[in-house]
Amino acid sequence: MADIDNLVLDQLRLNREDIGSLRTDMDAFKTEVHADLTEVKADIGGLRIMGFGLASVVGQIDKRVDHLEEKLGA
Repeated sequence: MADIDNLVLDQLRLNREDIGSLRTDMDAFKTEVHADLTEVKADIGGLRIMGFGLASVVGQIDKRVDHLEEKLGA
């Protein structure tokens, strides 16, 4: 009976080690994903600012074209 108990305990120890290894791997993966998401958020913020800037430039060009059309009588 003691041999069976030792076999079960050995398997439980191996399972615990495997779970610990998985936990470590998942923590590393979580950290990596978090860093990637932070980078993506920063990129999105930059693109949003560029979009607003481009919209402003397009608006200014539109006003200038309207002004030129008025001057030319178009």
